[in-house]
Amino acid sequence: MRVETLRRYLVVHTWTGILSGLLLFVAFYAGGLSMFEPEITRWAQAGPSHADANPDADALVAGFLAGQPTPPRSFQVVFAGEGNPAPFLRYREGGRRDGAEHRVVLDADGGLRSLDDPPGEVGDFVDRIHRKGGLPLPLEYAEPIIGVVALVYALALVSGVIVLLPSLVRDLFALRITRNIKRNWLDLHNLVGITGLPFHIVMALTAAVFGLHDWIYDAQGALVHPEGMRPVIAASAPQRDPVPTDPSAWLPPSRIVAAAREASPGFEPVALEYRGVGTPGAAVHVAGTDDAHFKRSARVGYALMDPASGEVFRRTYLPGYGDSRWARALTSFFALHFGSYGGTPVRILYAVLGLLGAVLFYTGNMLWIESRTRRIRTATGMPEQPLHVRRVAALNVGVCLGSIAGLSMAIVAWRWLDGAGMAGDVLGNAVFFAVLVAAVVRAFRRGAAQAAIGLLGFAALACALVPLTSLVAGVIPHHWAPVVAKPYLPGFVFVDVLFTMIASVLAFLALRARRRPRRGVALPASPVLPPGQASRP
Repeated sequence: MRVETLRRYLVVHTWTGILSGLLLFVAFYAGGLSMFEPEITRWAQAGPSHADANPDADALVAGFLAGQPTPPRSFQVVFAGEGNPAPFLRYREGGRRDGAEHRVVLDADGGLRSLDDPPGEVGDFVDRIHRKGGLPLPLEYAEPIIGVVALVYALALVSGVIVLLPSLVRDLFALRITRNIKRNWLDLHNLVGITGLPFHIVMALTAAVFGLHDWIYDAQGALVHPEGMRPVIAASAPQRDPVPTDPSAWLPPSRIVAAAREASPGFEPVALEYRGVGTPGAAVHVAGTDDAHFKRSARVGYALMDPASGEVFRRTYLPGYGDSRWARALTSFFALHFGSYGGTPVRILYAVLGLLGAVLFYTGNMLWIESRTRRIRTATGMPEQPLHVRRVAALNVGVCLGSIAGLSMAIVAWRWLDGAGMAGDVLGNAVFFAVLVAAVVRAFRRGAAQAAIGLLGFAALACALVPLTSLVAGVIPHHWAPVVAKPYLPGFVFVDVLFTMIASVLAFLALRARRRPRRGVALPASPVLPPGQASRP
């Protein structure tokens, strides 16, 4: 391959990486954490407030419907599971998505009891940070931006592989730890990038589909289906007999669960969502797990059933099924992005690959800074980093380390304040963005190198606060940080171990940065020498 061709691909790879690297760092880091979204949520909750509730889901639904003059148009029954000792029912006031959420359980004497208003789910907060790439924008605005960034990311992958081709065999597994900082970053960047290439290709393509799905549907409606997408979707809906509008004529949850298991062996229901209550088109969406097949969402697939007959009338979202090739292909996109197959081993693998992906973008930016600094020093003989290089270096250090510390601090704050009823999305966003902005400001004021030493230590401490909180709550229980459940749930082990590992790596890097504060890229600018004095290499 001609040298000039490689040089052009290198320019494309460099600038696409710089433009997308910071957003993708936040998206990959938060995405790695979101693989344990339910575990993080349960870790941060004050603890089950309905451990003494009646486990009879049939009686819970019957009692709820009997006590409602006009039942809500939709409600959900969540069965007992890890961190959830008894089934509970939740619905939104007025049946609106933005209505206040209410939860009820069945007491031992058969009466309904309201639970405290839920403070929100910190795992869902982490997932939203992942989907927005850390942008302080609503999802409807942030997701299209991330979709475009994912396309740029795909271009960076292709151009990067082409640039690496001439030395692929020789340098694939080379990881040379030398005094040459640029060589260290380059080897680590190439190793993480090539070994995780299939994962990154999948993430780039699926993230583009998710981020731009509204645009894709609009284009389909304008170019493929002139009549619009709604008539097409309505025509594809299965025809079925009207459902009795009186919910008392419907099957109890236990019968619906049994019918779902019979329709799909291996499918284990975890929740029922009733929709269209009081209308002839009512349906129950049975959410369940089946690790042997791809699932539509991060943890569950869905069987759409008739609440009166128990018939599965639509298998589009049922794991292992699909009404069409298009539906199965779309489910594959979801499952490959979420890692919703194979159970816990695949989730652990996705979490590791997600965190390594964040390393890929950080090292890529560091390579750009090193290369630009050396090129300018060679051309001018001046050791001073130019202003634009210092700014990119500060932004790289501030955003990357600030987002790591910010997410950890938000999770810990959620846990400590949940018991006092003070946690929620407002708190999570306030803590995350306050820490992130503070880290960026410090990086710009102190310079990337000096700021990196302190920010690495602070990020390590912030991550260590997660297992430390569990330790303190286990030894000295307190109503602001209680033990979530006894015995210690296996899912919480993942959370504490994950953050312990991240804290250990960050602490090691902080010590290395402190020991050699005047080497490498993230260093303060060297003093400007008097005119005519040669600079030392």
